[in-house]
Amino acid sequence: MRVAFVSLMYDAPWGGSEVLWTHTAARALAEGHEVMASFYAWPEMAAPLQALAAAGAQILLRTRYQPSLRHRAVNWLARLPWGGELPEIRALTRFKPDVVLINQAGWMDLFFHQQLLDWLRRVPFILACHNYQDPVRQRDFSRALLTDMYSRAKEVLMISDNQLRTLQRQLVDPIANARVIQNPLNLPATYPVPRNVQTNGGLQLAVVASFDVDRKGQDVLLQALTAPEWASRRFQLNFYGQGPDQAYLEKLIQFYRLTDRVRLRGHVADTAAIWRENDLLIIPSRIESGPMVLQEAMLCGRPVVAADVGMVRDWLDDDETGFIADTASAISLNRALSRAWARRADWPAIGTLAAERVRQRIEIEPVGELLRRLVGYATDSATSGRRERRPQG
Repeated sequence: MRVAFVSLMYDAPWGGSEVLWTHTAARALAEGHEVMASFYAWPEMAAPLQALAAAGAQILLRTRYQPSLRHRAVNWLARLPWGGELPEIRALTRFKPDVVLINQAGWMDLFFHQQLLDWLRRVPFILACHNYQDPVRQRDFSRALLTDMYSRAKEVLMISDNQLRTLQRQLVDPIANARVIQNPLNLPATYPVPRNVQTNGGLQLAVVASFDVDRKGQDVLLQALTAPEWASRRFQLNFYGQGPDQAYLEKLIQFYRLTDRVRLRGHVADTAAIWRENDLLIIPSRIESGPMVLQEAMLCGRPVVAADVGMVRDWLDDDETGFIADTASAISLNRALSRAWARRADWPAIGTLAAERVRQRIEIEPVGELLRRLVGYATDSATSGRRERRPQG
């Protein structure tokens, strides 16, 4: 079987939205399927994408848009011999996939790729949605186009019930082919993870997210920690990650006079190393569908303070396994953090309960399940095609 994976993530070379499809592509290769992986070119290819290439995937790099007149003219001239058809469309046609997975970092990325959307009429495809925005006011014509786009997919994958309900409301459509899935997690070999002996620096609080404040909300968390009550509380806040807003966060930490309280720790792939050194996870996100770090931290035995976004309320029980802020505002986050602080002696017990509850619900094989469904849709399509070609007597 030939499977094509097309990632439409545009803003970064790697992110949480890429984990499921890359794991599934790697499993497909291991099981003997032919794989094409298409994604945007960056100066340095992310390590998981390099691993796909090394394992035998056909890699199709797409050029990111540049607004310069020269860049647009060169691209236009290059497409002229093929009537304006994009190189990725020609490559997909040559590859002849039996099934396609379109991976969106958001929820309407494919809407802006008209040639790809038109080409997908010829092959079964699954459409993955990894985020949403609310509020969003859709006009009637765009609502109709998006509903049609979703209806063409064999399945529309969502990351949380909240995401699905929000998009159903915005589109005024049940999205009958939607299915809520789980992402594969980055977990240590053994978990829960015991906490190292605490130092004199006080309780250690962690935010594990890319430095993208519009979505991840580190800026509003810093503002929350300027409330007077935090001046006497002994804590250290650790930001794990990297991203375009690092310089801004460094300036904001200085602006709020939190340099002795907040550290930027960079990207740390070893989750056990993070949770050996931290007592609590904070998710201050403004926009989020399925923060995988929520489940990871809970399985590692840590309580969580999180803004009410995406799947947070699906997995976190307020005042039992963590503390939920109504919104990603300084006031709401401060209230939730203060509730957590008042129960800091209970954090180990809360973390233990969090790990127990997540273990009862976690999906063991999301990658294998997705690959089975892709194979199933390809098989159904091939069988249907044979029936249609059967001579009539």
